[in-house]
Amino acid sequence: MELSYELAQLAGRHIAEEGLSYGQAKRKAAKQCGVSEHNAAMPSNDVIEQALREYLTEFQADTQPTELRRLRELAITWLDNLCALDKANGMNEACKALAVGAVVNGTANEHSAVHIQVFTDEFKALEMALLDAGIELEFTEKRLDGTVYPVLVAQDDGIPVALTVLPRQRYAAPKAATPPNVAQSATAAQLKALL
Repeated sequence: MELSYELAQLAGRHIAEEGLSYGQAKRKAAKQCGVSEHNAAMPSNDVIEQALREYLTEFQADTQPTELRRLRELAITWLDNLCALDKANGMNEACKALAVGAVVNGTANEHSAVHIQVFTDEFKALEMALLDAGIELEFTEKRLDGTVYPVLVAQDDGIPVALTVLPRQRYAAPKAATPPNVAQSATAAQLKALL
């Protein structure tokens, strides 16, 4: 139990201080403790998220709320702009988009990226609409539920904005979280309510 706690604390600190993903933070913590990342003591993401929240409260309470607000406002702008794309931008149907990750669950800080899932069957039209708007994009991929999806990464005032493009049929309207549960995804309106 003690090793699991130490791993969670280390991983939470790496996420907060370096902006590592949960997987990267787990690997780094395991290496620091001299154990395999597949060790039975490796904490779950939920336990690491709790350690991250504790770290943010203890060491970044004076800056993290301001950074979180700034990132949420940026996410809202992107969500609104993505959902406004239409035929004038070369799209046959409007995109649906949701913010996900640290910006939604409240653990985002100065090292966090804004993660957005865009639901459309028109990947090329979306890419062209963004390029036509003068947005420089990098292309990468992300595996979700065993399937690889394209990710377009833009920089907005030095903040990475990662757009994971998913089939339109995967969209499911997010439900409001009730305490103690934390929302996993949010529309622009739901994010505005969190501000």
